[in-house]
Amino acid sequence: MKKILLLLVLVGNIAFAQKLTKDQLSEKLAEKACGCAEKQEITKENFELSIGICLLEGINAFEKDVEKHYGKDVISNDKKMEELGYDVGKKMGSKCPTIFKFMLDEEEEAAPDESEELSVSGKVSEIKTEQFITFVVKEATGKTNQFILLSNFDNAFLLTDKVLKATDEVDVTYYEMELYDAKLGKFVSYKIVTDIIKK
Repeated sequence: MKKILLLLVLVGNIAFAQKLTKDQLSEKLAEKACGCAEKQEITKENFELSIGICLLEGINAFEKDVEKHYGKDVISNDKKMEELGYDVGKKMGSKCPTIFKFMLDEEEEAAPDESEELSVSGKVSEIKTEQFITFVVKEATGKTNQFILLSNFDNAFLLTDKVLKATDEVDVTYYEMELYDAKLGKFVSYKIVTDIIKK
């Protein structure tokens, strides 16, 4: 009898361990989507279709967990699919940055008002090199602007090759875009640099 009870407890624990939280599920789906997408030759033209197919593979692999958190009709329910896509998309940023760049390009095209080019002049006061390069430019008025380097351009080497130093005078061209900040748990408006000229 004791052995049967122990076996039931073990089976129960294994079954319980397979139940993923919503966060764990989006993590697994992002891993699966990234793995699937990286095996394919993604282009601007086939991006949406490829990601859709990769996401469906993940949904099928974790069917029960998807049903639990998003409902049975997730594929035919636009609102639920959008929620799932959003949850998975924000996890893909750190897991497959190349694919994430395609997602940003899609978003950029879908929101042309956000990609309006702006410019600012001032002194570089800080440069941080983490997952992305960020830097702060202080204007003559004392106002500070934080920028993020997301894509390549002619003068990007000033940042990538560490040519630019704090106190250098620069002209920065940029556009604003909302990106999901996982630490803050919300979308934040970032200034994305498109050109930088050292004076």
